[in-house]
Amino acid sequence: MGHGINSKRDFQAGTTMGWHQLTRLLKVIGRDVFPEIISVPLWFEIGGQVKQWEGVTVPVSADDGLPVGVSSEESYTVFQPRQAFDFVTETLAGTRFTVESAGMIFNRSRWFLSVHLDELKDVAPEGQQFNLVWSGGLAHNQRPMCVLTAYRAVCANTVAMGREKGQALFAARCTKGFNAKLEGSRAEIESAVGMARIFAATLAGLDTIPATVDKARQVYAGELAEAGADLGSTRSQNSLDDMVTLFRNGAGNDGDDRGDVLNGFTEYFGRGIAGGTKDKFSRWASSEFGASAERKAGFLRDIAGSGWDRLEAVGKAALADARKATVTV
Repeated sequence: MGHGINSKRDFQAGTTMGWHQLTRLLKVIGRDVFPEIISVPLWFEIGGQVKQWEGVTVPVSADDGLPVGVSSEESYTVFQPRQAFDFVTETLAGTRFTVESAGMIFNRSRWFLSVHLDELKDVAPEGQQFNLVWSGGLAHNQRPMCVLTAYRAVCANTVAMGREKGQALFAARCTKGFNAKLEGSRAEIESAVGMARIFAATLAGLDTIPATVDKARQVYAGELAEAGADLGSTRSQNSLDDMVTLFRNGAGNDGDDRGDVLNGFTEYFGRGIAGGTKDKFSRWASSEFGASAERKAGFLRDIAGSGWDRLEAVGKAALADARKATVTV
């Protein structure tokens, strides 16, 4: 895909230099880094006469008077980058954050905004950080989206990675109902940021408590047994083996602490044993999102507290019963 900073109109402003070495370095990134986008009437000439196409407009960048998108009818809502900037800063009011990167690419037909959540720095996994990344298109080429991700957006590639691997908090097409959906997403974004804080802090504590392969297997077995699984069945045994494998070799895992136990469990229910693309950072999302959200949240509560001993005991007994049943057969 490339970085997308292809024309003289394209830009990326940031507090640090991006990998593409094209960053416009600024100490502070404000909303004015983006040009104002205005919708102007569409006129056309035919037979020597200039006529207006009623009900159709074109988004134009106010600083150079050139279009940044394609013509749209009244039913299409133009969500411009300054609006995204205002929405993010209003939603995060009261928290500590830094706008680290912003830009417009592909002849300004797409835009992005990357915000670092400063107050989560101390609880983020080592070498990673929490970012809210907004991105969207002005030419019907990319619906506006907000994701919580480990990636700082500085170009088309990093935006694409964030949209693919991050936790989507908002995404909607620019139809008449867009503004209502956007306003309704405030609570979800606020909740996600707060939940990330709690989950990351809990995870940081779990990473300091040792765990062995045998203990991990017993705890996993206890959870499966309490969920009604037959530990003697091939299916349950395969699930158990997969979780243990992820405990030892999952994304970012070393197989030696309770944080790895949690990751093995959430990674299994999040994407299975093979073919996954999410990084270690994405563990936080599994306690709130996904088809197995409540189950994963319950497992987190258990292993972060006194439930660990209960699951270990239940799992040990269930595994013993399964072995006895196999010998009897």
